[in-house]
Formats: sequence, structure tokens, C-alpha cells
Amino acid sequence: GAMAESIRFDRIADRYDETRGGLQRGLDLAGPVLAHLRPGPVLEVGVGTGVVAAPLAAAGHPVVGVDLSLPMLARARERLGPCVALADGYHLPVASASVPNALVAWVLQLVPDIPAFLAEAARAVAPGGRVAVIPSLGRWDPDGITEIVFSATDVLRPRRDTPGHVVEDARRAGLRHVITVPTVAHREDGSPADTARRIEEREWSIFWDLPDDTWAEVVEPAIAALRALPEPDRVRERRSRHDVVILERP
Repeated sequence: GAMAESIRFDRIADRYDETRGGLQRGLDLAGPVLAHLRPGPVLEVGVGTGVVAAPLAAAGHPVVGVDLSLPMLARARERLGPCVALADGYHLPVASASVPNALVAWVLQLVPDIPAFLAEAARAVAPGGRVAVIPSLGRWDPDGITEIVFSATDVLRPRRDTPGHVVEDARRAGLRHVITVPTVAHREDGSPADTARRIEEREWSIFWDLPDDTWAEVVEPAIAALRALPEPDRVRERRSRHDVVILERP
């Protein structure tokens, strides 16, 4: 439940930004969002450490952020000031139709009931307001490493937040699809051996709480396949883009 999720985030709040591209990644994600927001504040649901919120605020959109994790919120507060709150995305502490914009970035992969979650964001947004959603996984250029990693992660957590899923779930939540825009390409070069090590260290949340038999069956073959690639210590050029789905409350 929420408490277990919060405890998990405590473990990684310290390393969260560096393992996800940090402030530069936040800027890349914020760009397409900024192009499609209404004037005025943004309610970010799952604000995390504030890396996407900070450039929105710097561009003139005051951000109010909510999250389930106190350690994440502590970092967001350092970036954004005292405009963050501990809250559940299914029960937002705001009046209906009270904000012009909402943002849900890299959150839906953790959410059991996506249409209900989006419906609550839609409730908070005024008619004509915008809800920007950034799905969790990027689209990667083929690089040999990504294909192996996805062969494991697609089994562990089948994707429910592709842009297509988001648009359909948003429609059920009463939101209209405006446009889907990709971010600029993000470079995250790395070697197969380094990727294998990061998986072994369970750097990403998808690997945190796996039973031993699942780890042996799904993850260990992927680690072995990474180490079996030619020149596993050679750094590969790796590029990804994220899709930003812009929705509107009619």
C-alpha cells in the first residue's frame, strides 16, 4: 500500500535524481509541457524531487506539488519552497475545477487504477484546463542494451501507460486528447557491463521487491545476456525520447 511505497522511496530518494538524469532530464521533460500549458499554476501529482516542477516554476508557472513520499518531498521543498504536500493522487487536497493545469510525470506505472487517478486530476482542473502526462518508459533508439533490458522489464511490469493507453484511459476519465509531443533526445551512454551492475544493485524500482525465483527466471538471464554482448565494457551511445501526452478537460 501507500506506506510500503513510501518506505521504498525512502531507500532511493538520495540517489533518485542521479539515476534518472537529474535536472537536465527535468528540463528536457518540461519543454513540451510548457508549450501546451494554460497560463497560471500547475498542480503536479507525484512531484517527486521536483526536477520537472523546477523549470516550470522558473518559466512562470507556480507549482503546487503532492507526493506520497516524505523524503522525496523534502527534496522538492528545497527546490520549490513550501508549496508541497503529502497527499494521495486519488484524493487530491484541492477544490474541484480550481487549477488551470495538472502534471502527472513518471507516476502511472505505479498506479493500480489509472482511469480513476486521471479522473481525480481532471476533477481538479478547470474546464478548458490542461492535464499533461509523461509515461514512464522512453522510446529508445536500438543500441543492443535496451532490447535486453526491456525483455525482462516487459515481463516484470507489462506496460499499462503507453501513450495509447493514456489517451484511452483519459477518455474514460472525461479528458480530451490534444496532442502527443516527444521530448528532445536524451543521451545516456553506457556499457552492457555497467547496465548489468545497475540491475544487480536494483537501482530501478521495478527490481526492488522481486521474489528469488522471479529474479532467477527473468532477471538473471538478462544480466547474463548483457555480459555476453561483444566488448561488454565498451560504452555504447544510447538515446531516448519521452512522449508527453497533452489532455484537456472539456
